[in-house]
Amino acid sequence: MSRRSQRREIRRGRRLRQGLAGGAAVVVLGAGVAFATVPSGSDDADGRLTSAGVGMDREPWLQASRSGVDRVPLEGADPVTFTVIIDGESREVTSAAPTLATALADEGIAVGFDDVVSVPMSEAPTEGMTVEITRVETRTEVFTETIEHASERHETATLPEGAEQLETEGRDGERETTASVTYSGGTEVSREVLAEVVSTEPVTEVVLVGTGPAETAASAESPDSSVPADSGGPVNQSYSGEDPRGIAQAMLADRGWGEDQWQCLNKLWERESGWNPSAHNSSSGAYGIPQALPGSKMASVGADWRTNPATQIEWGLGYVKGRYGTPCGAWGHFQAKNWY
Repeated sequence: MSRRSQRREIRRGRRLRQGLAGGAAVVVLGAGVAFATVPSGSDDADGRLTSAGVGMDREPWLQASRSGVDRVPLEGADPVTFTVIIDGESREVTSAAPTLATALADEGIAVGFDDVVSVPMSEAPTEGMTVEITRVETRTEVFTETIEHASERHETATLPEGAEQLETEGRDGERETTASVTYSGGTEVSREVLAEVVSTEPVTEVVLVGTGPAETAASAESPDSSVPADSGGPVNQSYSGEDPRGIAQAMLADRGWGEDQWQCLNKLWERESGWNPSAHNSSSGAYGIPQALPGSKMASVGADWRTNPATQIEWGLGYVKGRYGTPCGAWGHFQAKNWY
């Protein structure tokens, strides 16, 4: 650059400073945008800025900030009142903020990244507008589910044709499932299974279905106590201990069953075994007061199942409840089928 050119640039710089001196203008360059500020008391500020070669943008800028510094409202902007509905609950908001995002932030209303807002956050609030915010969140949860047990039917010649006997009582299992669940407005909208663990295995129900000759049913009606039991030892032809009926009545009361259920149970086991703990059916192999088939199933209650009426009654009541619900249910089935 020549000395003459340098002098011209210096003189131009002096004129710029002189033009701004009266208005104390400050020019800040940042992010590609020029901001010029002039004391409001200067009436000819615009003229000085113009003469200085700096354009005056009369539209103020409001920079959204989380710094905690008080924000300056738009010059001349009037506050507007609008409604914000969050998951069905509404509130009124009055703000002069230039954008919905700023207005919500000023009110302390946080909007998550996944939340759904009905109005663009960059839009300016207007009088009477309604803004709906739907909260969307994803949580990891553990659910306990029931695994229904299966059922199997096995044919056996030890029962008369058409007769059925529960051999193994079925039990449902449980499964614990860990899943990622997404909620929108408090309502589940999706579920992704992350892991599954079976905490309790289900037990398959096994029902014996008779295929034997029909005459077996007749002999099953009156147990024969004169033949050896399953153990091979002698069987008592009479029982001289405590009356099993008293034991049964007490157990029924413990289960919440009343006199009507006792009458049904009394008739049922009177027909089956005459309430004899040693009663044994030579045709089917059924044993004891409830005529369990086989008798060894009662060992699930006690090892003394061959001789203890309380053990037999406890098992029998469990069978009746699991199979028919109540003694009257079992008695009704017996009357129709001659077996239960």
